[in-house]
Amino acid sequence: MKYERLSKNELEELEKEFVDFLVVNGITAQDWVAIKENEPLNADEIINQFSDVVWESILRSTKYLNKVEADKAYYFKCDADKIHLKRVYQDQDKAVQEIATKAYNGVREQELFQMIVSGCMISEGEEYEALG
Repeated sequence: MKYERLSKNELEELEKEFVDFLVVNGITAQDWVAIKENEPLNADEIINQFSDVVWESILRSTKYLNKVEADKAYYFKCDADKIHLKRVYQDQDKAVQEIATKAYNGVREQELFQMIVSGCMISEGEEYEALG
């Protein structure tokens, strides 16, 4: 897997999308029941593939990420080829803002996924844009 397997609850919430995924891959409802009963490893692989498809879709559409900690906050704008950072922290009694831009180290979506795993949250970008 490239990303992380969806939880049972997430899969239940995406039931319609999963059914569509099965149909696109030529798997009928009867086939799916048989696969789950008779080929559990194959069923797991199908769920893993679906999970990667869902994550890939989410990550491709991700434009902003935020990570807020007790003493600092990170606001990211995720362009196609570069990621921009606005970091805000308290120094003495004033807020300090740092700005940086860099190219992705590898595949954009995989880098964003690692950032999410490390505590970033997908955002609409209000905070990033409000910082000017």
